[in-house]
Amino acid sequence: MSRDYWVEQPDFPDETSKNYSIQTEIFEQQYCIGYNFLEGTDGFRDDDGLEPITLATHATSDMMGTLEKMTSMWHGPISVGIFIDYHSSQVLEYLAEVHRCDEEFRRKMTIHFAIRQSAFQTSCPSIHIPKSNRTCWMFRSEQDILRSRLSGPFQLYPSNLMRNVARHGAKSDIHFIMDADMIVSEGFAQKVKKIANQMIDGKSKHVLAVRRFESVNGTYLPRTHFELKQSMLYSKTFEFHHRFFPQGHHIDNLEQWFDISERTDEVSTQEIPYAGFEWEVQVILHRSDPYNAAYFPSRIKVMHSLIYALCRADYTFNVLSHVFDVHEGIKHTNTIYSKATIAHQEAYAMNVAGERYINEMNEKYPNTEEKCGKFSMV
Repeated sequence: MSRDYWVEQPDFPDETSKNYSIQTEIFEQQYCIGYNFLEGTDGFRDDDGLEPITLATHATSDMMGTLEKMTSMWHGPISVGIFIDYHSSQVLEYLAEVHRCDEEFRRKMTIHFAIRQSAFQTSCPSIHIPKSNRTCWMFRSEQDILRSRLSGPFQLYPSNLMRNVARHGAKSDIHFIMDADMIVSEGFAQKVKKIANQMIDGKSKHVLAVRRFESVNGTYLPRTHFELKQSMLYSKTFEFHHRFFPQGHHIDNLEQWFDISERTDEVSTQEIPYAGFEWEVQVILHRSDPYNAAYFPSRIKVMHSLIYALCRADYTFNVLSHVFDVHEGIKHTNTIYSKATIAHQEAYAMNVAGERYINEMNEKYPNTEEKCGKFSMV
C-alpha cells in the first residue's frame, strides 16, 4: 500500500490543540483507508535491543471505553484499525481528544481507520478534524458523556480488513492479533518479548499460539496462571467458546501447560499440531507473515482464513506457557444481529469468497493441501 498521507499532531498535547488532516488511500476499489491518523509517541525500543510486540486489534466507535482501558494492560505499542461510516465518523474527533489529553494513550496508541466507499465514488477523500476549543480539563470532565454519544457504524463490519490495517500500520514487526474485548494476563508483553524475538524473525516459519479463556459474568477475571487454575477449578473460567464453538479454540495438554508455567518463571513454547480448517487460534507473528483474507464475508470463517493460510504456507504453531487472555461472559449462541449478518453473507458473499480463497491457497501453496486438509466456508 502507498503511504500518501500526512498528519499534523500537537507539539504540546496537554496545552495545544491543532487541526488533524489525513489523505485516505483506496483499497480494492471498496474502502478508503487512513493510516496513522494518530500515532503513538513511544517506540518501545528498550536497551535490550529486542523488537517490541505490537498489540494489533480492531474496533468500532461504540467500543471506545474498551479501547481506552487497553493501555493499562499492555506494555508496548498498540495498533488499532477503526471502521467508521457517516453515522460514526465523530469518533475521530473523540479519539483525537483522548490522544491529546491522555498521556498513556498518546504514548501507546496508533490509530488507523477505514471507510467503505459509497456508490459511484471514484476517489478517496481527505479527512479533516478541526481544532478543538476544549481544554484537556474540560474534555476529561465531559469524556463519559461524549463517549456515550458515539454510535457504531450501520454497515457490515469487515473485521479481517481491520485486522490487516492494524498490522500494516503497526510500529513494530512482531504482532499479537487480539480482539479488543479480551483481557491479557499480567505482564504479557514483557514476558513473551524475548522468546518472540528468538522465534519470529520474518524468515523462520514459526508462529506463537496464545491460549484463550472465558469467565462467568460478574466474576473476578484471572490475570495469572495461578488465578486461572483456581478459577477453572471452581468452574468460573473455561476454554474460550467451550459451549458455542470449542473446536475453534481448543489447544491440547492444558494440565501440562499449567505444570510448566508453575515450575519456572521462564516462558517457553511447545509445538502443537494444526487442528483443521475450523481452528481460529490466536497467534503472534511477523509483519511479513501471511495476513487475513480481507474479502471474507462478515462473521464467516474470518480468523480461520489466516490460520489455514499459515498451515498451507508450512508454518509451525507453538503454544506459549504462562500467558493467556480472557473474556468476560460465556457465549452460548449467536446474537440475533450475528445470525442475521451470517444469513445475509451466506446468501450473497460466502460462495464467491470461498472459491476465491481456495484458488489462492492452491496457487500459492500447491504442495500442502494434503497436510492441512481442504478448506470449507461451511
